[in-house]
Amino acid sequence: MRLAGIVVIFCMIITAAALPSKNNNNDIAASTRRHLHDPRHQHHLRGESSSVRSQVVGNVTGHTQIFCHNETQPPIYFTSQPDNGGPGVYLLNADPVRHGAVNGTMYLFYENDHDFVPYLWTVVCFLNPLLLSSTKILLLPPNPPGGAVFVTPCPTFEGRIVRGDVSNFDGRKHLLGTWGELSWSTNGTAWGDVSLLEGNDGPVLVQALDAANKYKGFSIDVLSNAPAGAWAQKLGTGSWCLDKITSEGGNSVTRAWETQFLDPNSVYLEDNINPVINSINGRFAVTFYAGVV
Repeated sequence: MRLAGIVVIFCMIITAAALPSKNNNNDIAASTRRHLHDPRHQHHLRGESSSVRSQVVGNVTGHTQIFCHNETQPPIYFTSQPDNGGPGVYLLNADPVRHGAVNGTMYLFYENDHDFVPYLWTVVCFLNPLLLSSTKILLLPPNPPGGAVFVTPCPTFEGRIVRGDVSNFDGRKHLLGTWGELSWSTNGTAWGDVSLLEGNDGPVLVQALDAANKYKGFSIDVLSNAPAGAWAQKLGTGSWCLDKITSEGGNSVTRAWETQFLDPNSVYLEDNINPVINSINGRFAVTFYAGVV
């Protein structure tokens, strides 16, 4: 993992000088919000600023989110952190394409209802698959080639990981695309899923790294050969990916196309089916396959 960390740092230096400055990963803002639904049920909140899901928080009927980051602050840039066996996320880049001017792919962490400014960001190189064998994870097939970083978000993180580029720092909402969603509860348990409700810019797989080794998401390409009416253009980059399928303003052509290939019990395709897994030890691997930025 040490060699992988050195190479990842090198590829991130390419863009670091022109992007938001590095901050302390433990910088936690005290701002909070009140969810308007029962947190014992996984559910996308229509009418909220983002497609939000709340996790089990005891046996209560309300849940207050404690934000990790204030949107008045710049996004926090991170490199791979030491894995000491505690809660956290292995973020794997299985996309061999160099997107933009960086030697790899940029990934961003957004908190729920903080859609204008990312919380964390990094760039992960596409590396030799042998480097993954030294990480403390056992990936399910297909075991992808690529690079990996490890990060421990703040313990109250609730939000999503997405592909992106420097246009994500323009202060606008960049919602279109595949969401790898994660959150942690106060007892250390983590929850994860993959959602296509707000768009599809490529496959994502979320895998729990506890004894159960559960996973959700998909690894197949459903963008290629999609019908003309299924596409939408990303804000910022202008790239085209599959449109959102949410109940409000959702694209029925996109939904019909994706349901031919994907199981709603594995990925969010509907509001009323919740393909969510938990990780008892609070550890996940999130793999992004070839996609559109």
